[in-house]
Amino acid sequence: MAGKHEDLPVGDVELDRENPRIRRSLEVWEGEVSDDVIALALDVAGSGDDAINAGTTSPEKLRNSILANGRISQPIIVNRRPDGSLVCIEGNTRLWIYRTFLAENVEGDWSTIPAIVHDALEGFAIDAIRLQAHLVGPRPWDAYSKAKYQWELHYKHMMPIDRLVDLCGGDRRDVQKSINAYADMENHFRPLHEPGEDYDVQRFSGFVELQNNKVKTSVLKAGFTLSDFAGWLKGGVKAKIPNLAGVRQLPRVLDDRRARDVFKKKNIRAALDILEKPEINSDLRDATIGQLARTLTEKIGNISLNEIQRLRADPDDDMVRYVLDALEALENFSKELNV
Repeated sequence: MAGKHEDLPVGDVELDRENPRIRRSLEVWEGEVSDDVIALALDVAGSGDDAINAGTTSPEKLRNSILANGRISQPIIVNRRPDGSLVCIEGNTRLWIYRTFLAENVEGDWSTIPAIVHDALEGFAIDAIRLQAHLVGPRPWDAYSKAKYQWELHYKHMMPIDRLVDLCGGDRRDVQKSINAYADMENHFRPLHEPGEDYDVQRFSGFVELQNNKVKTSVLKAGFTLSDFAGWLKGGVKAKIPNLAGVRQLPRVLDDRRARDVFKKKNIRAALDILEKPEINSDLRDATIGQLARTLTEKIGNISLNEIQRLRADPDDDMVRYVLDALEALENFSKELNV
């Protein structure tokens, strides 16, 4: 049976002690498991770094978004047990935020919370709801679609950036960069397409990189236009700049006359080879693709943590570029093999 929509008093709904997300933490907790302990396990008051890295919403961003909207946009899901008690089986963080707002007398009505209430759910039915919410739930918007919506809200509906940041739960700099990237893409990339021609929104990431002042300055300083830049991204794998790493390398290429001339005639890879072409001995050139692939797998498996951290701190390192080029070549090769 489908649940019924109700506005429930926040004090009447229990936090879920059986929530798989926090069960492991609670099992090793010594002493009484209070609501504060559950909140700690949920990381409601934490930094939310793990959530950010995984591409989800941190508790702080969710808190700001709820505060800006004045309510949650997605109801929590509650199970009414046979004895009449209520337990939140999906949305514990949202419930805790409402409780916190109410306790702290935050402006607004936080005494009741929107909920979908089910009666006497058991075992499998509860697990099915949790799985749907966290493992096979709605897909997040792609970056281009999100930027398009943000641009429309800001420029068509005159929504201030700060308000937009609150609603999105993001960072002001990132929101502004996303909006600017969308504008540059629409103004310079879309005009390069004929009616009905496929419009590759995956190229949006390149326009996000263009917002880096160093990249945009290098393009204009070398005598090119943003329409030229858009043309360099068009064409997929055959484009002058087929991947994101290439955009990041543009300042190096455009600041060097020889590399710039090669780039104009060929592509970013050829230009980068002019700057620094790695030595490849005859044994490597004579090795089969299978031998090289196996060796690469072994090398990556044995790479040290210090080296990984060094490369993370320096994404412009030549090794990163060579790895990304190899990754792209292998992906295209695997498509040819139909595997």
